[in-house]
Amino acid sequence: MKSKIIIFLIFFSASAFYSYAQVGSSYSRLGIGDVDYSYSADRLGIGGLGISITDRQSISINNPASWIGIKLTRIIASLSYGGLYLSNNTANSFYGKAQFEGFTFAFPVSQAHGIAVAMGVVPYTSINYNVEEKNIGFSSTSDTYNIQYQGLGGLSKTFIGASYTLPFDLSVGASFDYYFGSMTYNVTTLPNNTASDASTSYDKSYDPKGVGTTFGFISPDISKFLNSKTISDLRLGLSFNLLSTLSTDTLLTSSSNRVDTVGIGTTDMKIPMRISAGLSFALDKRYYLTFDAASQAWSNYTFNNVKSNELRNSLKLSAGFEFRPKLDLNMSNWDLIIWRAGVSYEKTQYQINGIGINQLSVAAGFSYPLSPVNSVDIAIQYSIRGTLDSNLIREKMISLNAGLSLGSFWFLRPKEE
Repeated sequence: MKSKIIIFLIFFSASAFYSYAQVGSSYSRLGIGDVDYSYSADRLGIGGLGISITDRQSISINNPASWIGIKLTRIIASLSYGGLYLSNNTANSFYGKAQFEGFTFAFPVSQAHGIAVAMGVVPYTSINYNVEEKNIGFSSTSDTYNIQYQGLGGLSKTFIGASYTLPFDLSVGASFDYYFGSMTYNVTTLPNNTASDASTSYDKSYDPKGVGTTFGFISPDISKFLNSKTISDLRLGLSFNLLSTLSTDTLLTSSSNRVDTVGIGTTDMKIPMRISAGLSFALDKRYYLTFDAASQAWSNYTFNNVKSNELRNSLKLSAGFEFRPKLDLNMSNWDLIIWRAGVSYEKTQYQINGIGINQLSVAAGFSYPLSPVNSVDIAIQYSIRGTLDSNLIREKMISLNAGLSLGSFWFLRPKEE
């Protein structure tokens, strides 16, 4: 176990070093940024959700009812590196980023009753952009200026919860969630006339905090009623993620040769509920398929009781495939690899001048076993977001996620003789 702890600490230290991403999506300047549906490589590899899966080697942040599958004490941490290619009708650029995705910890209390406790710290949304709009103003070069938009931060969630199996094999779970974060937005005007020093800078800083909860359900194995020799472990999943009104400290400043504090105060941020549903089943007990959907009414998002015209209701649809080999004696680690693939379509919450921003993603990944209960999880995802119409920005993103999933027999009570 000592070697597992050393491996985890090395991984955690590396991820902490890379926890500050350089540049992310330009659209994350709207609202509170991009929504993070999953922190782990195993979920990313099947499309990002997996609402109805009860996996003993994963800790879902979307449906606490799935924790009934946890049989060992488990620690999971992951980091990612992404490349982002931005383009419009006149220019293009490439950026890279690396960041720590999250950390979760879970342990079983009663396997007979499906009781497991889980906790962790994961991102909920992320903001990270650096976009410059050039040559704005009059036709004369000396009278034009550039505007630089920069933002950083996001909303994070720390949670603790438990799962339980009711009679008739109905699984339920709930978590208490605490949300916190820091979001900074900067707009700087830079004159093209080098003789001018009339640049101005405007900064907004928001520090929201508040509580929420997540409820989840997973049905019993419905395949028992189908009398099928091929289909097994057929389950439906449903989860609700609710947030209370987040109290948000605000700081507004402007700078023009000197810094002036424009305003300091506290206001309310209201984030809409997210509803997620999924279906999963196995074919020949080796091929697992999952289909999921997540919806959130971002048109109801308000900040200081004001709605945003640049936000709409979001919808994410995903489908995933996973191959799990049948266990046999004398199998090598290569024979025990779990393979994954997924595709997702996302109607994001962003809309600009009435034009919605959509995203299409494909993903693939695998879990390489370090031992029967430990693995290194890898996933890669390629996404296309946005459009070139109306001089908007199209983004092509590739993300590589790497994670460690470590299991042990902590807290398990030995059988009484």
